Amino acid sequence: MSRSEEVTVERQRLQPPQIHFQKLEELMQRHAAALEADVRALQQTDETAQWSMAWKQRYNWHFANCFARQTVFRNWAADAMAWGLLPDRDYPNRGNHQPSSDVFQD
Repeated sequence: MSRSEEVTVERQRLQPPQIHFQKLEELMQRHAAALEADVRALQQTDETAQWSMAWKQRYNWHFANCFARQTVFRNWAADAMAWGLLPDRDYPNRGNHQPSSDVFQD
């Protein structure tokens, strides 16, 4: 078999990039939905809606910190940001604050 024939056979076995990215998006959507459901369930179990205003004001910082400590999320978010795919955010806003010390002491 010639080299060009080998390349042709190999291309026939490969998934087209469009199919790969469609599957990748479906995979990410499925896991994102499951992760969001788990987070919402944890919030409900821990009754975060009943937390003091001081705790709620620092929630987004802690949540983002937990997210960013996961290497895969941090790297993927950094890539998306570098490509300009994320919405602009300005923090602190609307009362959100980064904790200066032990946040959960009023």
